[in-house]
Amino acid sequence: MPTRFRWHHSRCLAPRALQPWLAERGSLTARLVAHYPQFSVRVLRQREQPPHGDELATLQQRRRARVLTRDVLLMSGQTPLVYAHSVATRSAVRGGFRRLKGIGNRSLGSMLFADPTIRRSPLAWRQIDRRHPLWQQAHAAVGPLPARLWARRSLFITGPDRLLVTEVFLPPTF
Repeated sequence: MPTRFRWHHSRCLAPRALQPWLAERGSLTARLVAHYPQFSVRVLRQREQPPHGDELATLQQRRRARVLTRDVLLMSGQTPLVYAHSVATRSAVRGGFRRLKGIGNRSLGSMLFADPTIRRSPLAWRQIDRRHPLWQQAHAAVGPLPARLWARRSLFITGPDRLLVTEVFLPPTF
């Protein structure tokens, strides 16, 4: 895997104020709700498409695979806090993550953390820059951004089904 796509599981070198958010093992949504009373989810799109290059191996998919993606902004009032990108394999959407299709503007975390059969992989993080598709998508959604943003991701697993969730932390909030 090219270095520019490498996600890290070891010590995070993010700014100190951001580290607790990146390392949160529980529901990021629950933490955001506790800090931002005007929390909401704004759905940007939900569609089938090919996964990004650095998602293929994690999801154990072939290059020509199609997946269901869901892109949302986690908001406080009119302020975007996090750009979230979720990717589910076709079999996952028909199986253990079938509720994803009808979730609408509800938070994905409310579904994932309520189901005791769903396991979460260790968190991974990295900085993404203008070359990364998620930086580009966040930029298209919210406008001007710094050249680098911190992101984290983890895999949710139930039985044979996998759902990859990546969260990009937006300034100036973090």
